[in-house]
Amino acid sequence: MRPPPRKHASKYGVITLRFRKRSRTLTYAQKGGNQSTADCNGVSLDAHIHALYGLALQRRGKKILMIGCGGGTLGTMLARAGRQVSIVEIDPVSFRVARRYFGLPRNVACHVGDGLAFMQKTRRRFDVLIIDAFTGENIPDHMKGVAFFDAVGRCLRKEGIALVNVCLDRKSDPTADRIAAGFKEKNWPVRLLDSPGGERNAIVLAGEVRHLRRPKLLIPPQAGAKVTGGELRAMHFRRRRSVSPRR
Repeated sequence: MRPPPRKHASKYGVITLRFRKRSRTLTYAQKGGNQSTADCNGVSLDAHIHALYGLALQRRGKKILMIGCGGGTLGTMLARAGRQVSIVEIDPVSFRVARRYFGLPRNVACHVGDGLAFMQKTRRRFDVLIIDAFTGENIPDHMKGVAFFDAVGRCLRKEGIALVNVCLDRKSDPTADRIAAGFKEKNWPVRLLDSPGGERNAIVLAGEVRHLRRPKLLIPPQAGAKVTGGELRAMHFRRRRSVSPRR
């Protein structure tokens, strides 16, 4: 992997790529948040990406819709596993960076636009929907409201599942529980996969999720596999806290 240009201009915030020669890893950062970190083969070093990957592969259907790209590591891993991946990303520069520097495969369908608008208009139905969209480390507000939960219902197949990656900034952060409450209002079965500690990632699972198992590290990255595996093993299903959904 050759060191790429450090800065990439975008109207959605400058994309900064950091190449670490010793470990041969590449990090994609934008608006103060690290969106992706990959090894020399395009495999993520982030435990929550491996959690999403392991959960998605437990669903038999092959059609996967992802909202949010970053470096595209999850899309790359899923495509290599034989899944038919479509990614919606509002920033076209993100796709160019993902393809050129992170190895996002050509058979991944890339759609430039707003994720919610795409979900509301598409006629396709997917087996798995993955929401991994952030401005910095925050999910855009319109991806947490009533229109979002309605859109999830119309673009998923009957036995499909939705997986929402959430960044939490403290132990008591209610964001993941509020998103889960939004799904419960629509009568969706819901589970929460969470990590201990303060700043962390949690995953909200909705749909046919009752029999999903805790994900394992199926593709160890070439660098940092011990740390990634440890963080993934620390993720456990927990009870949903009683909070009101976001309005």
